[in-house]
Amino acid sequence: MKVGVFWRKFRNVELQKRLSKDNIYDDAYDEAFQHMTAIKEAGFDAVLIEWKKNPKETLKDLLSQKIDIVFNASSLKEVAFLEAFGIPFVGSGLDLVATSKSARKKLVDFHKLPTPKFFVAKNSKNIPKLSLEYPLFVKPVNGRGSAGITEENIVKKPEDLPKVIDNITQKIGQAALIEEFIKGREITVGIIGNNNPRILPILEIEYNSAMTNTYKHKMLDNEIIHCPADFSEAEEKRIKETAKKIYKVLNAKDFGRIDMIVAKDGTPYFLELNTFAGLTMSSGKAHTGYMGYMAKAENMSASEFIASILNYAIERYRLKAAHALTS
Repeated sequence: MKVGVFWRKFRNVELQKRLSKDNIYDDAYDEAFQHMTAIKEAGFDAVLIEWKKNPKETLKDLLSQKIDIVFNASSLKEVAFLEAFGIPFVGSGLDLVATSKSARKKLVDFHKLPTPKFFVAKNSKNIPKLSLEYPLFVKPVNGRGSAGITEENIVKKPEDLPKVIDNITQKIGQAALIEEFIKGREITVGIIGNNNPRILPILEIEYNSAMTNTYKHKMLDNEIIHCPADFSEAEEKRIKETAKKIYKVLNAKDFGRIDMIVAKDGTPYFLELNTFAGLTMSSGKAHTGYMGYMAKAENMSASEFIASILNYAIERYRLKAAHALTS
């Protein structure tokens, strides 16, 4: 079994680079190298495969290396490419990856699972007239890595909303998702597996001199991490059951991370599902992924953690030792 570990430059920071002139550190190679090392330690053959702008070059690399399955696909283009050529890969399929945060929230709401009220605006001149209660929270509809998130994204007055919407729609080039800002405890729930998914210890994010998890706050590891989070047995059960239902409703595959706010009344509100959740652990130069913290709390090594996710995908495809690709 040979695993190709995708990596591409600026994987985690490409959206933030559109907003900032700062010299942003790119840990994409370090992240992929850590994954490759873990996969090798688990007994698999593994090699790094750089995602090229020309997909033909990437396909050539996969064929020449006789790759059976791809790990670390991390964008819509990569997933579409892999599905188009019938190449097995770890993670959710195009049906979910191509779905915006707003569409995911609609699906969750349709199944009567809690999520904040919201609307989407393509620009500040066409803001829907809906009765949402302030404060509001504004973010890119397809964002990742807290890109474009600052303290200003918490909007307390209607007159401040257009500026924040424009900052996202004009600079990032995406529509803005505007939802009610739920006051409570910010948590994230990591899940691995498929038919009977395994839920990792709940992680709570406490802010260090911040009101929300901004880009700098998150990517510079300024959060105060509590994992496992301190919830009662009943609260933990409710959170995990809700997260598991959302994972299945959205048809997630192999692994994913569900972000939530637990309101004062104990209701766990769905914010978003990260299909490209960070899996790195504390060793190396790469930013520590939330799911890496969870794996550590579960006393899993990097090789055990990454291999478990990889094995779920292998089982899903029912792959054998024979190569899935032939030159």
